[in-house]
Amino acid sequence: MTKTFVLVVFCLPCIGLAADSCETWGCVSTISTLYTNVNGVVYIGTPLDEKKANCTPVSGVYFTLNPSNSNNFQAVYSNLLGAYLQNKKIRLRIKERSPNCELEYVVLDVSF
Repeated sequence: MTKTFVLVVFCLPCIGLAADSCETWGCVSTISTLYTNVNGVVYIGTPLDEKKANCTPVSGVYFTLNPSNSNNFQAVYSNLLGAYLQNKKIRLRIKERSPNCELEYVVLDVSF
């Protein structure tokens, strides 16, 4: 019983670390870079390889959130900023085949 408990306690953090990944649909990761240009476009970088996503990352490394293409810009940006400030993992779902890897939606979840 004690060995099982110790094994579970030591393996649970490993499961969380394994969840960081970029796939064709986007990434699950922490946000390493978050900046906004004068036109309001937000650029989101992770420590992973955004080129694995089925889109064209800006400068090869950034997903984007464009206020003119997003009806729910403020809510999505709030989630991005919260994840960045707390160094929490977030699911970044992109619009596949978009020229600037535009975000479709984001998900904050305690299971990440």
